[in-house]
Amino acid sequence: MGYSLLWGVVAFSKGRMRVSVVIPAYNASSLLGETLDSVSAQLRAPDEVIVVDDGSVDDTARIAAEHPAVTRVISRKNGGIAVARNDGIERSTGELLFLLDADDLWHPIFLQRMVEVMEANPDALSAFARFNCFCHPAEPPSAFEKTVPADLVKHDAPSFSLAANRGLPILPSFFGVRLEALRRLGRRPYIEGHLGGGEAAYLPGLLVAMGPLIEHKAPLGQYRMHASAVTGDEVDAARTMVPALVDLYQEVSSRQELGIDDVSRKAIQTFACDWIRKCARRLGGAGHRAEARRLMAKGVAMGDPRAAGFLAASLVPMLASRRVWVSAWRPESVRRAEGTPFWNPDDASPESTDEVVGRI
Repeated sequence: MGYSLLWGVVAFSKGRMRVSVVIPAYNASSLLGETLDSVSAQLRAPDEVIVVDDGSVDDTARIAAEHPAVTRVISRKNGGIAVARNDGIERSTGELLFLLDADDLWHPIFLQRMVEVMEANPDALSAFARFNCFCHPAEPPSAFEKTVPADLVKHDAPSFSLAANRGLPILPSFFGVRLEALRRLGRRPYIEGHLGGGEAAYLPGLLVAMGPLIEHKAPLGQYRMHASAVTGDEVDAARTMVPALVDLYQEVSSRQELGIDDVSRKAIQTFACDWIRKCARRLGGAGHRAEARRLMAKGVAMGDPRAAGFLAASLVPMLASRRVWVSAWRPESVRRAEGTPFWNPDDASPESTDEVVGRI
């Protein structure tokens, strides 16, 4: 009997859900250690931590291999963040899987609280926690609260669509899912052409169309905003989100085997249209007005009535400048100059090489 199967039998006999953590990393040597330290500090330790080094040219792989929290390092040719996440997901063995970006931080009770949430809601397929932001390197992360309320909201697709379009977005770093639900989407659930930002909207939207999602309303993590982050170039992030949102719209419409009902399908289609409209407004705010109007027109074709209103208003200069275009989402200190990509795939080859470290 293999080690992973044996561990699963032991965990089941004790009633303990096995937990996997997947961390995609690209040239993350300056921040990865701090992120892994936050994993080591978890009151509920994960059962496996998989770091996927996506063709880094720095010490990312070495730092991961030497960290005591890490059980496996997968080193592969550069293929993009969605490919890296799929590599880790494909090799995961836990009942619950948590995604964590290589520059974000978890509250010490994050895993404990999120596992409790999923155990208490066996019908839920996924869960996410809210988070706080800090600007690196100007600001250090604030101290985590000693007491965190456990206020929860159970979302269906319509309530998710409303919650996800106000305030901070749902981020992979603070998101967990039952591996069984991911397997229903396929062993490699992310669409591998998706780049930074888009894949973060795609997976939660598709999963909540399939079944309930739990929101932990109090922050359980720290999101590090910095210029070299995947989404540091806001204009590029807006552009790269659109294909993933279009795919989400089409997937909830066409994948009959997922059992998505009409109400859920319509809610997630609305969610996708809302984000496409937001991306268009940001592109227009950066001066790409023709591109932004074409994107608004795409939203109209997808059935978004608000896109039609914004498109008409964009032709009136005073209304466009005050009501339509959005100049920036991030503070200037953590924005990367437009056209300077951080994590674009140079080689989308599926080849990868596993280096197993620590325990499995």
